Amino acid sequence: MKFQKITLENIDELRTFLYKEGEFSCELSPVNLLVWGALYKNEYCIEDDILFLKSGAGENLSFSMPFGDIKKGMEKLTEFCGGLPKIWAQQGARFKEFISLYEKNYCVKTARDGFDYIYKSERLITLSGKKLHSKRNHISAFTKSHEWCYEDINEENIPDVLECADRWYTENNHRIDKKMETERSGIEFMLKNKKQLGILGGAIRVKGKIVAFTLGSPINNNVFDIHIEKALGDYSSAYTVINREFAAHNLKEYEYINREDDLGLEGLRKAKLSYHPDILLEKYDCKPKGVLL
Repeated sequence: MKFQKITLENIDELRTFLYKEGEFSCELSPVNLLVWGALYKNEYCIEDDILFLKSGAGENLSFSMPFGDIKKGMEKLTEFCGGLPKIWAQQGARFKEFISLYEKNYCVKTARDGFDYIYKSERLITLSGKKLHSKRNHISAFTKSHEWCYEDINEENIPDVLECADRWYTENNHRIDKKMETERSGIEFMLKNKKQLGILGGAIRVKGKIVAFTLGSPINNNVFDIHIEKALGDYSSAYTVINREFAAHNLKEYEYINREDDLGLEGLRKAKLSYHPDILLEKYDCKPKGVLL
């Protein structure tokens, strides 16, 4: 098996495999696999019409469940690794098949910090019902305080979006780490290669300045993934506004919107739960027990 880095040149090959699987997980977004590739050492291999994804190295080396014939793929991975591989998995039909085949071979641990928050697009567009009353209030309060407008991100306003991003990272300079550095460079990369990556984006402008923006791309034809969402500190309510406006203007054709995980951060978890997800997509770390297949 020969694994290779994910690049702009081969992302379409990866997308062809992943789109047809109908997965919901943000880890299986082609754009995420590319943008975070260097940090997490993401690579892929296609052999015998089976897609293999691997991440990490050494003790942290792990693989996704094979895409295609799972049993045949696991046999190949076991031969490649010289033993059962560590597997990272997501709730769904493929995981059920994996467990039915290899439950006796693996210790499965739920990875709560990695659960994805997934919503019906209609929920985020309408914000209807008592549960989301506070969100409608946030938008009303923002509208009373600011004269704002929504706009799609395009070639003309990309410089303004990047200026907003620079201001956001300056405001949050105290918590910059490798992940945030990767995220920051990822914003520039996504905007530079917007068309090829299938990136959609939206922004909120107040008094001529962009104060909030978001970027995302499809996981497949049914699920859209939100990669980035930023609002400047003086316009914190704009998070609610950009969330609703982007969904309303750009995502009506998708049944579901994946707003990704909460990284185990209490504030982020509370915020994402406050939208009452339709699916809290479980993730699993699967460690081999040492039993041969």
